[in-house]
Amino acid sequence: MCKDLFDKRIGIIGAGNIGLSVALKLLEKGFSRDNLSLSYNASIFTFERLYDNDLVDCISSNSRIVDECDVILLCVPPQRFKEIGDFGLDDSKLVVSFMAAISIDDIISQCGTSNVVRVIPTGPDSIRDSRAVAACYPSCDLSDELFGVLDFDCYTFDCEDDLDYMVIAGCLPAVFCVADPSVSDNRDDICRFGRDFPVFVEIASKCEDLVPRESGDDFVSSVATGGGVTEAILSGLDSGKSLYESLCDGLERNEELSK
Repeated sequence: MCKDLFDKRIGIIGAGNIGLSVALKLLEKGFSRDNLSLSYNASIFTFERLYDNDLVDCISSNSRIVDECDVILLCVPPQRFKEIGDFGLDDSKLVVSFMAAISIDDIISQCGTSNVVRVIPTGPDSIRDSRAVAACYPSCDLSDELFGVLDFDCYTFDCEDDLDYMVIAGCLPAVFCVADPSVSDNRDDICRFGRDFPVFVEIASKCEDLVPRESGDDFVSSVATGGGVTEAILSGLDSGKSLYESLCDGLERNEELSK
């Protein structure tokens, strides 16, 4: 058990697929329910999922999470980042962002604290199953403990811009439900896409093991956020583009979200 982490109060802002999966994994690993808080956007669907998972007592507001928690996990879609408000945190708080596209500078500007780590994992199913592949930037002891408790196979990148490749890699389990990675053209496209960042090919290979054997359509719908990067890649494939072109569409959408 990571005593430093387990002594902290953790607040999760955004109790959607990723936020809920992280919360359940923390509780499974023995994290105290009394030290866990979650906020959500008042969706009745989200409330039902929290109720079904016995997490209603953990529901809180963004303001209480900001005031009371030591570690704040940002699990909202990047399109909703501005909606969660300015926090005015000091550097005693650690913010861990699970959001694609939103840079550390933008998070610091809105949240206040400069104590920020970004992490991009594969989808919620892989988190629940302890099979998630992830990348983070930068590294710190407390966030490393968190990712260890969550069983992330985590790469620490040297440059924040490299996380853009992990955003694309995080989409691959869903993308591979549509574009078979064993097909030679698709494999060539993966290698071509990773030409400027070779570890992408290694991560993509691991993502092949995360493709569900059944219910591929349900899996895709569970991870493809409307207006998100996964949806952009899948739309490219649906329109007849190659896997390489579709992955580039995903990069372009990630850039759009960053603005």
